Amino acid sequence: MKYLDELLGKQESLAWRGDLHVPVSGIELDSRKIRKNYCYISIKGFVRDGIAYAAEAIRNGASAVVSIHPPPQNHRQVTWVQVKNDRRVLSQMASRFFDSPAEKMRVIGVTGTNGKTTTVGLIQALLNAMVKTAAIGTLNMNFPGFCQKTKLTTPEAPDLFAFMDKALKAGCQNLVMEVSSAALSLLRVEDINFSQAVFTSFSGDHLDFHQTMENYFEAKLSLFKKLGSEQWAIINGDDPKGESIIRELNCRYITFGFSAHADIRPLKYHFSLSGIKALLHTPRGKIDIQSNLLGRFNLMNIMAAVSSALVNDMALEKISAGLNEFIPVKGRVNIAHAGDFLAVVDYAHSDDALANLLKSFREFSSGRLIVVFGAGGCRDKSKRPRMGRVAANFADWVMVTSDNPRQEDPHDIIAEIVAGFDEGFTDFSTEVDRKKAIEKALDMAGPGDVVLIAGKGHEDYQIFKERTVHFDDIEIVRNKMRKGHG
Repeated sequence: MKYLDELLGKQESLAWRGDLHVPVSGIELDSRKIRKNYCYISIKGFVRDGIAYAAEAIRNGASAVVSIHPPPQNHRQVTWVQVKNDRRVLSQMASRFFDSPAEKMRVIGVTGTNGKTTTVGLIQALLNAMVKTAAIGTLNMNFPGFCQKTKLTTPEAPDLFAFMDKALKAGCQNLVMEVSSAALSLLRVEDINFSQAVFTSFSGDHLDFHQTMENYFEAKLSLFKKLGSEQWAIINGDDPKGESIIRELNCRYITFGFSAHADIRPLKYHFSLSGIKALLHTPRGKIDIQSNLLGRFNLMNIMAAVSSALVNDMALEKISAGLNEFIPVKGRVNIAHAGDFLAVVDYAHSDDALANLLKSFREFSSGRLIVVFGAGGCRDKSKRPRMGRVAANFADWVMVTSDNPRQEDPHDIIAEIVAGFDEGFTDFSTEVDRKKAIEKALDMAGPGDVVLIAGKGHEDYQIFKERTVHFDDIEIVRNKMRKGHG
């Protein structure tokens, strides 16, 4: 049994009322999940203040409430603790509740605007060949024999440490995880001692949260500033921000990329519709790579994973074998139809991700490149015209449609994307109904063409103002192709 005073530590409390030595059987920031003897951490969010749900938490059985607010006149039946930083304390208490599981595993953090999910999947697949390895990311939290869906790329601290505890008890020695900029800003990973941090890329996104590109980059950089002299940074040497990170490091580092100066780089490579073949230079010798993954950007992801595996002392031949067997991550360059033309579904939802995809397909496709995409509502609006500009520059035909419009009018979002087209650009159409847009694009496709359906990837839903409905891009493609196209 854990007790509140030991979970709080000595320095976190500003004021309190009640007995600090009360039993705590769980830590939670969601009042609906509170059970008997749980501690409710009231978080002051950007939209709502958790203090409004303290009464519900107490009704559900909370033995204590921790908040930035001082003890109120009511709610005297529970211990109330006032703290300076609610999110800092949430992470500390969650870690202590599960006996600091992050200190008992090798934890690898992967951050960057694009490439995190595939890179995490690749690293986990490689390391699993050595020791049991867990993973956390946009799709799920998993280890061999266990999988649990996630709502956030990097879960809140109670869920994070609960999973680590479960993975540790299942025999996992490594954990590789996506670390989002929001998670870093909100201190969700503050009590994780990373042995490696991987930087995949940096471009405009999430400005609805960070407001400026400087804030966004500083959030990413904070992961690398946490690393000590015995730890490793793995840096995309082709990205202009890579050098900015390297200048701030107090740890060992290794670079990857197409640059002749990168520690891990391709000596030769070939992209095709069947995958990637490459010969990589590494500090430990050359390594032949064959992969089912598609495109130049995926070779970057592969090189990031190879870097991590080498830092973990994995043999070159094992790395090569592991990459050959790797199955593409759900929603990341998934082939939904392969026949006289190709239909591909991907999660790309920023201008940089869309540009990388389109340029990669241009390298090995013989026909036209048709792209279907939209942009999420109530998210970073600044990228919408940039996405339109990228699509117009690199695709032969652009079909602009809805993504997850949320509380916005999808017609307005489409208009903001179209505003990014150059004056006189006419190789596009708009269709607010995403299903119809996909079907129209498929009907346009001819031999050798590629239809890229971007933005939602693995998602099997679409979010509107009043409702959320089932929607899966891959299902739409396959159903349409079963009925015939054209």
